[in-house]
Amino acid sequence: MAPTALRPSRPAARDAPELDIDLYADAAIEDSAPAFAQIRDAGPAVWMPGHRLWAIGRFNEVRDALRDDELFASGHGVAANPLTNLAARGTTLFSDGEPHVTRRRVLMRSLGAKALGPIADRLDAEAEAIVAGLLGRGRFDAARDFSSGLPMRVVADLVGVRVSGERLLGWGSSSFDALGPLNRRGLRAAAGGLGMIAYSQRLSRSRVVPGSWAESVFEAAERGEISKREARSMVIDFVAPSLDTTILASTQMLWLLGENPAAWQRLREDPALIPAAVVESVRLGSPIRGFTRRLGRDAEFGGVRMRAGERAALLFGAANLDERRYPDPECFDLDRPPGGNLGWGFGPHTCVGIHLAKLEMAALLRALLAQVETIEIAGPPVRIRNNTLQGIGSLPARLR
Repeated sequence: MAPTALRPSRPAARDAPELDIDLYADAAIEDSAPAFAQIRDAGPAVWMPGHRLWAIGRFNEVRDALRDDELFASGHGVAANPLTNLAARGTTLFSDGEPHVTRRRVLMRSLGAKALGPIADRLDAEAEAIVAGLLGRGRFDAARDFSSGLPMRVVADLVGVRVSGERLLGWGSSSFDALGPLNRRGLRAAAGGLGMIAYSQRLSRSRVVPGSWAESVFEAAERGEISKREARSMVIDFVAPSLDTTILASTQMLWLLGENPAAWQRLREDPALIPAAVVESVRLGSPIRGFTRRLGRDAEFGGVRMRAGERAALLFGAANLDERRYPDPECFDLDRPPGGNLGWGFGPHTCVGIHLAKLEMAALLRALLAQVETIEIAGPPVRIRNNTLQGIGSLPARLR
């Protein structure tokens, strides 16, 4: 990435650091760490004039902002552009206050830890079949052949819309891409994201699979908990946390274990470390780079004055590499204290898919531990280019 300059405040009276960087350029997307480090080093809150956004990248400040959904509001959208913020109104992610609490309650009836209990055995069986199929196969693509299996085989069915898993995955990726600025990538993605929204608006209880997660939101509408319009929009809420992000996190996990054979050996000797391996993989991978929030009022935050209506990018990926929080932050460490990871967000808007993601990743790890001695990375990873998602899109590997 080209060097950038720390500029005077904007305006001077605010005494705020300014960085003229493009956080959504190809180089910054393929390797976010240098840009994230610049933002953290510049200050707790940094103005990016090119995007007209505040960037918040230190762990404590990102966590504090996520905790305060009145100051850092989601109800006017979490994208870095007005088109997506307008189009995605009515989803759980784009809401605050009582509407958000109500919508989240409806979703968690399907995605809560207790609700997911009945699918655990199915996930374990599918994970065992995936790993068994890869053993002895030779070289394979971890993202396609290892990580995508559970979301595409199981989760897409549970969502319950009559659309292929591949199409759902494409819609999800486009929707995340459209949360960035209206750069070339974002404009290309807009059609896919709008296509998913348009499809959801044609849904009804009779057009989804009986007993599915999608049907559950229409049942809530029939009980009067939410409107039918909300129910249609909320079907989207099952897609984003269920597919792309978990695939990226699972690929990151396999790559980290292959690159750190000592950690893999420890895990083989002590499977009780499975939860730590899952959480640490998400911390280091941070599949979602971050979302924006709109300032709900004038306030001082991170030592700078922010004005109502301005936007701030809360950078989960930067916070998860903050050396102020984590000793040796780029190290894959199974002994880190539990908790505190912002890879799934924090506070009122913690990812609704957190329990599902942990369940899927743990199932894959158990299958690996039961059948595999060695994880070999057979070539360099190829990273995706997406305005909001980050991670490995292709990874050659072998299991022995």
